[in-house]
Amino acid sequence: MNFNYININDCWYYIFMDDSKVLFNEKCAICNFEIKHYKKRSNLQFEDCSSMNEKYLKKLHVVFEDGKELSGVDAFIYVWKRTNGYKWVATIIRLPVIYHLSKIAYFFLAYILFWRYKYFAK
Repeated sequence: MNFNYININDCWYYIFMDDSKVLFNEKCAICNFEIKHYKKRSNLQFEDCSSMNEKYLKKLHVVFEDGKELSGVDAFIYVWKRTNGYKWVATIIRLPVIYHLSKIAYFFLAYILFWRYKYFAK
């Protein structure tokens, strides 16, 4: 088990940390389209992870200076909280029932996008 992963609801103070990098797959057309939109509306640091370890291709990741990571829905909550016009989305997604449903939906969506990229985007 990797103990560097954190859950945004368990470690709420990471919402307030600004020293981070958002890792995304620039070669995935859908991922890249969405991140380009966030780049225009936030001051976050984004980094392409398409040549990194496969674990980073499967989900959106936020990496902090202390080595801790957010991934999946938790990473999106972090991004939305810092993106102009999306703070309300982060607030809604953090509600317990919606949060758990979002994690299930993201699991399937990320799985489909990863395999789509793996077989068709290269």
